[in-house]
Amino acid sequence: MSAINIHVKFDPRDATEQKTVEGDKNIVISISQADRERWVTTNIISHLHDHRLALKDEVFDLLRIGIAIYTVDQTVSRKENGFQGWSRYLKVNLPVYDPAKWNQAVPVLEEMLSFLSGDKWEIKFRKNKVKRETQSSFEKNANGIEKVCLFSGGLDSFISSIDLLSGGSKVAFVSHYKASESAVQTMLYDALAENFSKAGFERHKIRVQPGHNKAKTQQENSSRARSFLFFCLGIAVANAHGEEIPLIIPENGLISLNIPLTLTRLSSHSTRTTHPYYLDKWREMLETLGLKNKLVNPYQFRTKGEMMAECKDRKFLNTYYPHTISCSHPEVSRYEKKKPGLNCGYCVPCIIRQAAEKRAGKILTDYSNQILKDVLPNQSKKGSDLRAFQMAFQRNEGMKSSRLSLQVLRSGPLPYQNPEELSAYIDVYKRGMEEVKKFLKDRNEST
Repeated sequence: MSAINIHVKFDPRDATEQKTVEGDKNIVISISQADRERWVTTNIISHLHDHRLALKDEVFDLLRIGIAIYTVDQTVSRKENGFQGWSRYLKVNLPVYDPAKWNQAVPVLEEMLSFLSGDKWEIKFRKNKVKRETQSSFEKNANGIEKVCLFSGGLDSFISSIDLLSGGSKVAFVSHYKASESAVQTMLYDALAENFSKAGFERHKIRVQPGHNKAKTQQENSSRARSFLFFCLGIAVANAHGEEIPLIIPENGLISLNIPLTLTRLSSHSTRTTHPYYLDKWREMLETLGLKNKLVNPYQFRTKGEMMAECKDRKFLNTYYPHTISCSHPEVSRYEKKKPGLNCGYCVPCIIRQAAEKRAGKILTDYSNQILKDVLPNQSKKGSDLRAFQMAFQRNEGMKSSRLSLQVLRSGPLPYQNPEELSAYIDVYKRGMEEVKKFLKDRNEST
């Protein structure tokens, strides 16, 4: 498989020339906002300055690496450059201020990116000779922020925001958007501000919008490396507030493990955005770089239904959670000429979400398709995830814990120190699947 050899520049003053490799496709990607030929639009530098957040070199490099990796992922088409239209071989050359330190992190960085995206990544660092302007006069953490939390506009992140603010924590929320700010995120932020006015929190809505040079690449429709960028944004904001400020990454245990429902779903249907192994690799990389900020998923061993049922402000949650988006493809409602922005109702996240709503009380979300009522033809694409769940239920029926452990490990290795931790992963998988099974039982009884 031939590689795509990518030379990244962050500044027009970077005079380092790309070393072309015979047999590879050779691309120079400019991410500088001062370059007319830039491949990405972002407000990150102005945002940091406006919020008086200063980054040390390692974190500044991490942030720019996140933007570069996301840009590469979005602008190098799998269809055009991937093996069998999927897995790509990506060689990326990046400038950093301390190559010796970053070279120590190369093995874990390459491993985590390959695990996340399903591609082969080779990362090489070179010395960044362009000096940057630093601002050291900013007062560090003037608002007394205690935690930073990723805020996507999804149900899990909304529950986390309620739990954190209800518990009295001072939180900085970090969101990412592309072309324009998310109306859902804005509405939820405003609701949180009104309900928790005395708690106080910071909003960090950061734009990173990759483009592509049509003469050199064909745009990629998937975005499997987006979580790497999202985590980089979160760590940057956390570290700018303080070395000990943790980054909260809220995700229920079933989605986090994301066990493939069938044997054919191990790659393209199984995202690894918050998989425990991926989070553990992040912790290893941060430790290698000397960064002390911790990554924490407080809901690793909770199902989505348990998260809803145990939320610290159920009344507020029930008022606003129907507006959150958990869907894999919310654009479906627009194509079907229904109310735009609805959760589709039939993808894996939507099925898990509806099961969680039922577990916590009743379904309040308006879905584009009603999976308990609508007829989904046996071979339809709409019904593929429903059929996959049904096949998984049959396969798991009566399965002993020893075999379930192998099932849980199918999506990746787990960082556990003792049998009790492995049992906890198995238990949250079993409980999460049981939530879905009970929900879908209503469909089976009515069809």
